[in-house]
Amino acid sequence: MKKFAILFVISLVLLGCFVSAGAASAADEPSHTAATVFSKCNEIVTITAVGNPTTGYTWSEPKVSAGLEIVYSDYIQSKPGMIGTGGLFEWGITADTPGFYLFKTEYNRGWENEPKMTLNVVFVYFPEFVDIHSGVISIRQY
Repeated sequence: MKKFAILFVISLVLLGCFVSAGAASAADEPSHTAATVFSKCNEIVTITAVGNPTTGYTWSEPKVSAGLEIVYSDYIQSKPGMIGTGGLFEWGITADTPGFYLFKTEYNRGWENEPKMTLNVVFVYFPEFVDIHSGVISIRQY
């Protein structure tokens, strides 16, 4: 239950960043979001980002540091069967070795040069015996 609560909070915080980033994108300026996440080794952290592939925009395949593993990657349409509705892109991330890891993805159309949004996440994984509460410790939009 504790892990679900942490993942739910992470998802809500990131979702809020991307919803507010959509308003900023009206000025055709790319939006960049950076986050820092603490976790214990072998715990799966879920990254969630809003997107709408029907517009041609999609999140690129994430680039990750060596040692960081993408356990799953999924897209969930918010209203299945409804044409033109967006949804959520999700990635499950873990590492089995303590350390600092990077995750980066961009929201763009394949034929455009500049991404509309970027997401950079620094993961700090601690050994399993360290008593630490997993979760987002900072989010910055620039």
